[in-house]
Amino acid sequence: MTRSVLAPVIVLLLGSFCRAQVKPVPIEKADSLMNEQAKPLMILLSTDWCRYCQMQKSQLHKNKDFIKRTDSFYYVELNAETKESIRFHGQDYHFRENGVSAGIHELAVALNGSERVAFPTWVLLDKNYQVLFRYNGALTRKQLNELMTAID
Repeated sequence: MTRSVLAPVIVLLLGSFCRAQVKPVPIEKADSLMNEQAKPLMILLSTDWCRYCQMQKSQLHKNKDFIKRTDSFYYVELNAETKESIRFHGQDYHFRENGVSAGIHELAVALNGSERVAFPTWVLLDKNYQVLFRYNGALTRKQLNELMTAID
């Protein structure tokens, strides 16, 4: 192929690859999205230092079934150590310090349902923000597919 033909082909291939990635919804935008079109919220509670969290996120980006099904729910990642205040479902949540440069966000505790938050933690909320599922730990591909099937 000549370069003039090859360049557009590469652009098309890269464009389709880029669209097939998981793009989490910022938790701050969840309420407005739910007001526009209510869908279940699949929330991953994680931290920057958690290796299992990073592994789980990496698996999601490679999981074609997950990527295909993201139209049926909102996928949200919440860094449980963010210091930003968050308004979620009509309530304000803040970072709580629990030591020198350590702490946890109140929203992570609320979604977890307990003060003892493990990472990663999965929380599935229905269209009315009711908890349908909680799981502390990384989900296998099979478990994730079963969870997505339950959403459909």
